[in-house]
Amino acid sequence: MRIISGSKKGKKILLPDPKITRPLRDSVKENIFNILLHSRNFRTQFNNIKVVDFFSGSGSFGLECISRGAEIVKFYENDPKTLNTLFRNLDNNFNKKKFEIINKDFFLVEKEKMIENFKPNLIFFDPPYKIEKFDKVYSFINSLSKYKNLLIIFHVEKTKIINFENFKHQEEKIYGLSKVFFLKTNS
Repeated sequence: MRIISGSKKGKKILLPDPKITRPLRDSVKENIFNILLHSRNFRTQFNNIKVVDFFSGSGSFGLECISRGAEIVKFYENDPKTLNTLFRNLDNNFNKKKFEIINKDFFLVEKEKMIENFKPNLIFFDPPYKIEKFDKVYSFINSLSKYKNLLIIFHVEKTKIINFENFKHQEEKIYGLSKVFFLKTNS
């Protein structure tokens, strides 16, 4: 895996144990960023945006955002082995002012308060395919419709269509065994 574009283009990304996490393949990541850059509904400029990367894994998505000019990325990861890989990816390549790593369980973090204070422009979710409490992840996602931001959810293709009724713009794409949801409020 590598960084596709920006100031760190071509930089290799270390991967955690595949038994613990699955990587965001370069081809899928490239498609996601093409939609973010060129879609009429989701067009995103990366310079100086704030990003949250939940269930970060190797940090591939957030690393790409930093490389493309994001102001700061908050990485949320709590698996110790995966966290070590994330630290190594960031330590070797990136200015420490461009990121923050939060080593806490997603379900124990005061997410709403963080979103309200941080005001991210882009939020990426990549929960484990076999995560318990999946309904709580989607409940939290639906609660984010009151903020002006763009959300991306990366999950297994078998994920049922979920009603994100409070988001004006919705799109889903399937890439092999993966499904990507793009959600945006009308703001």
